[in-house]
Amino acid sequence: MSFADLLDHVGGLGRFQITYIILLAIPVFMMASHNLLQNFTAATSEHHCHVHININDTPYMNLTGTIGAKDLLRVSIPMENHQHPKKCHRFVTTQWHLLDPNTTVTNITEMETEPCADGWVYDKSVFTSTIISEVRESKSCLQCR
Repeated sequence: MSFADLLDHVGGLGRFQITYIILLAIPVFMMASHNLLQNFTAATSEHHCHVHININDTPYMNLTGTIGAKDLLRVSIPMENHQHPKKCHRFVTTQWHLLDPNTTVTNITEMETEPCADGWVYDKSVFTSTIISEVRESKSCLQCR
């Protein structure tokens, strides 16, 4: 007896088989969408170390008497290639001399740095919140890789 003969004897495609296929297909479709969801929820946004600077103690002020956010990043976080702040390190001491346009710094890599200790600041222009940013914000001991 062949398999085709067995199906003819049992009754072929009936209500039980259709119900079984539908009930089996529902979790399969849900699992496929869950696997694709990770591409969006686990994205890593641009980020850098959170920096605490007391602006009243700054030896450098521009003409308006204030320091911009880019200048604060420049003196507190070393820059990677393409002038983006490093994601995992910051200067041990604030490097105010980097703001002086007449100063030339030949080797910024020799300035002492430390890992992020106070958490990270995330760019929210693409993703407002991701799994990565929520976990890192809630666990300050998580090390940057």
